[in-house]
Amino acid sequence: MACRQWLSTAARQCQSGMAQQKHLRTFSTSAPVADIRSLFPNSQAVKRSNNNNRANASNPSAALQSMLAEGMERGGPLSAAEQQQVLAQQLQPKEYVRELRFAAVTDNYMRQMPRRWKTGDVYAPRDLSPTEMDKWRQARPPETDVVDMFGFNPLDNYKNFALISEFMTTMGRIKHSSDTGLRPVNQRKMAKAIRRAIGMGLHPSVHFHPEILRMSRLSLPVASIPTKSHPSQNRL
Repeated sequence: MACRQWLSTAARQCQSGMAQQKHLRTFSTSAPVADIRSLFPNSQAVKRSNNNNRANASNPSAALQSMLAEGMERGGPLSAAEQQQVLAQQLQPKEYVRELRFAAVTDNYMRQMPRRWKTGDVYAPRDLSPTEMDKWRQARPPETDVVDMFGFNPLDNYKNFALISEFMTTMGRIKHSSDTGLRPVNQRKMAKAIRRAIGMGLHPSVHFHPEILRMSRLSLPVASIPTKSHPSQNRL
């Protein structure tokens, strides 16, 4: 008896659920709901345009294509604002290339300028003449000791041909202290490193190192990075 009652209640619940679904289906397709939907005809278009805007933000060409497609769907030409937007997106790569060229020209002029002007410097028109620029182009002796600045020992870097060539003359001698800017102690250490490199056959005594000549011919930068001395290293 209890089983029959349970089956009957389950059947009634199924019938009531089906009736509610039919009622909802008829309500959704009824005339009042259609009238309400007719009040907002652009809702789907707004959603579609929002999706297009998200996609066009990452792809400018897709933005132009979508804009032209929308104009064709309307059956008329693009408006003035849309035409300006299309022109701006077309000119954007050209403006970027123009800015890159202008920056490259500016950098080239800055590298060629021998005198570095600072804010507040007072100058006369004659200071911009080639004669005055040649004065600033001349090499000036260093004011600081490079060995003390980097904290390396010249005797441990006698194999560094770029470093040896920087402090050596074309006759195998060390440059004067007014040209090197080294203290007397470091000047003697550098002279000993030069003699050691020449005596061991690591560096020629009458011309630059062949690697430096090859790099200068190929217009390659010559790196002379000295290594710091370590107490555990054996010195000759």
